Amino acid sequence: MFSRKDIADFINKTFEPVWESVRPVPIVRLDFGNGHVITRTLHGNIATYVCDGSGQILDILPGIYEPQAYIDRLSQLRLLAQYLDGSAPLVQNALLASYHYRQADYLAKGAQPDRFVAVPRSDFSKIRIESKVKVLLLPAPQSGEVPSASAGAASGDFIGGRELSDWNALTADTRVNETVRRRQIHEMLAHSGRVAPADIKKWLYKEVLHADLDDPYLGLQPLLSSGYPFKDDLPQ
Repeated sequence: MFSRKDIADFINKTFEPVWESVRPVPIVRLDFGNGHVITRTLHGNIATYVCDGSGQILDILPGIYEPQAYIDRLSQLRLLAQYLDGSAPLVQNALLASYHYRQADYLAKGAQPDRFVAVPRSDFSKIRIESKVKVLLLPAPQSGEVPSASAGAASGDFIGGRELSDWNALTADTRVNETVRRRQIHEMLAHSGRVAPADIKKWLYKEVLHADLDDPYLGLQPLLSSGYPFKDDLPQ
């Protein structure tokens, strides 16, 4: 996802990006015994934290998204930062908690959550001390279900050779991210207040992304040890 130029350019233009590897990359080596060996890495999972200037979390995008859906959600979180900007710390905390609570409530009901909208200010006498736009959090039009991605986002990828089955899996991941996983995150952040990524990293990967960072087998032990006669001797 991050190898796409449009996504990389958007992130570099809009944010101060920082990458962190949360654990060593697992490598699988298959030796077929006849001189043929396959070595490859296992796919992990990612989380995109959008933080304020002090490094505390505003919101999180869990997992892999369709490209246009990812850019849209990042744009929304940029507006979230603008929405909070300029308010006193206690007011910011109240606004952020209310945002997470409302988003979680909408998702629990299967409804589309609120969206941020930037509108021009009508009073330009204050341009010197205020932004030229005001960010509002408005109810989204309700069409009966939460959309998972932007329409037409797949066209360029099909031309580039992406298999339909791969795209369908990505669409399914995006939908789960924007419903089940985002709801879990909103509920957590509504109650925890502002926290640093390190404070909820293990919870996020274990409970939301189902990749326990403390599990040396990444949840694969039942598969790896199935039928293995000495499985009881494997380290736990």
